[in-house]
Amino acid sequence: MEYKDILEQERELRDDPLAALLRENRPQPPRESRAQVRQTLDRIETPPFARVGTFARRAPWGFAAACIALVLLLSGTVYAISSWVGREDYHPGDYITTPADQRTVASAVPEIEQMVRDAAPQSESCRFVMLPEMSDADSLNWWRVKMGQKAYDEADWAWVREIRPEIQEVLYDGTAFAYTVRLHTDHAAVFSRESHGDQYLEALVEQTLYTNSGRKIGTVTGETGLLEETCDGQGITLYNKTSLSEPLQGSGRVSFTAEIALQDVNVDSMAHVGQLGTVYYTFSFDLDEALKAANADTRTAERRLTGRAVLTQEEGKRMWNTPVDLDGVVLEEGASFRSTGIYLSYRVKEAPADWTAWMKRCLLSPSNERGKFEGLSVSYTLGGDETVYEPSFPEVSLQDDGTFAYTVILPLFPSDYESLKQRGVTIRLTLHAVDTFNDAPVGDTWSLTDFPEDGWDITTSYQPLLSFPLELP
Repeated sequence: MEYKDILEQERELRDDPLAALLRENRPQPPRESRAQVRQTLDRIETPPFARVGTFARRAPWGFAAACIALVLLLSGTVYAISSWVGREDYHPGDYITTPADQRTVASAVPEIEQMVRDAAPQSESCRFVMLPEMSDADSLNWWRVKMGQKAYDEADWAWVREIRPEIQEVLYDGTAFAYTVRLHTDHAAVFSRESHGDQYLEALVEQTLYTNSGRKIGTVTGETGLLEETCDGQGITLYNKTSLSEPLQGSGRVSFTAEIALQDVNVDSMAHVGQLGTVYYTFSFDLDEALKAANADTRTAERRLTGRAVLTQEEGKRMWNTPVDLDGVVLEEGASFRSTGIYLSYRVKEAPADWTAWMKRCLLSPSNERGKFEGLSVSYTLGGDETVYEPSFPEVSLQDDGTFAYTVILPLFPSDYESLKQRGVTIRLTLHAVDTFNDAPVGDTWSLTDFPEDGWDITTSYQPLLSFPLELP
């Protein structure tokens, strides 16, 4: 029953545009939509690495090799930033989804390698709950037959109970949390899109519970999936990664239990009706040692905006443009220099008296669920190079004081700082507004009261706000 309650809560969140934007595991807009957005930035040259995030995840070895070749061709020098800079979808968890034996000179980051080693993860226990042991077994079996599959037969699936999960790597820096688990099994082909036979399973982490001295502390959810390229005759690797709204609680060695759902793809790859069983796998790692290696140095600064701009606002099914005066708008910038990258966070500290709370919120709105782009954008340049790079896709979160924080991650690491100090890092803040909607010009007084279900065609215009050098530690 608890599982169904969680599903109902998720459906409610999806129906609430603001809640959908704020939930921790907000999906990124389709890459096609972002590509269309970038075409409107005619003064920004798209970096060569910005288009290869998907390839990097699916074929990390080939991605690393391509990075080395391109860097050598362009500069003759290999820097640690070479294979990460310009990845607009960069997340620290991406690092350990590239298997350790495939990290090259160009892609390996010494600080992150140290963090992963110091976390020292260990396996603790494993328990299987298969379909006959689930409270809704009759209902699940009914769905199996309805979808053209055999009712559950232990003889068909006995091999599943022999899967041996083993924690591989854990990465935790206080904000990012990711881990990989190797599912050791001679039946790994069953999990492969290319090699599965009559049996075809998907594995995903539903949630991760963590405890200290046997006491439950909290629950973490995140992006999850199988790394197809790791599938071989001995097993396949499962990953889970998330951005945390607050650090994990506890200290020392803390236990985590991953609830790994096994979904029968022939029934349904995601819905509960396809559930074949759950693996409760417990591992532990040292939070204190992981954070010690994270090496965070945090600074704050104020960035004052000036001039006038057009602000696109959206609420529910209504969207409109408003001309605004930026004089008096002060952004508070937090810069956290971590081993996993430079985290830049912005919130509206001050604004003119006629600015509403919603206007402040919309200033920090990077996108909605349909991939439409509006609000603040952060980009950066290195040295005198005119190429403008995009950091990670922004995350917007509600703070304890009621304000919203807009956070991006630059894939620049402490081992790069000396060379970067000589070259310089420049941050650019830009404001985007909707320019046309389905070919109709959007003026200052234009508004839309009801979004069509499909047939979206959005273009945006951008307004430079501020450019400044980033001072490195």
